[in-house]
Amino acid sequence: MANTGKKTKGKQNIEIKMIENDDDRLIIFSKRYLFTFGLPSIESIANCFLNGNIQVIDDTHTIIEAHHMVRINKVIQLYNEVQSQMDASNETQKVLAQQITSGIDSNRWWETPLDQLSPRELYEQYSHFLKLLDLFHISWSKKIATTS
Repeated sequence: MANTGKKTKGKQNIEIKMIENDDDRLIIFSKRYLFTFGLPSIESIANCFLNGNIQVIDDTHTIIEAHHMVRINKVIQLYNEVQSQMDASNETQKVLAQQITSGIDSNRWWETPLDQLSPRELYEQYSHFLKLLDLFHISWSKKIATTS
């Protein structure tokens, strides 16, 4: 015969703990406690019919509005942070573009015309040439040593 054991686990106990995410907490609250709301709330509408058109203070709308305002403020704060990061990135891009077009880019120092350099920049370029000459000499010496 086939296995006659249970096909499901049955009712399981879950650990009750604080739900950190506000949206998840509100959804689980409405599912667990069959909470419903409307504008105005269902309770206030029922009280109007039962009590003969007596105004009842309804805090549901203010609670929801407060929650929406908190969420909107968080989104605005994140937007402002991203905007400031983009502004900083654009400034960096402008500086780099200016360096490349003016010939200050350190990776292409040899393309800068010598007559457009200041004395300090001429000295820096001279030191770059000396480093390059040393590298050529080291490479040439290694080639000679390996061939002999």
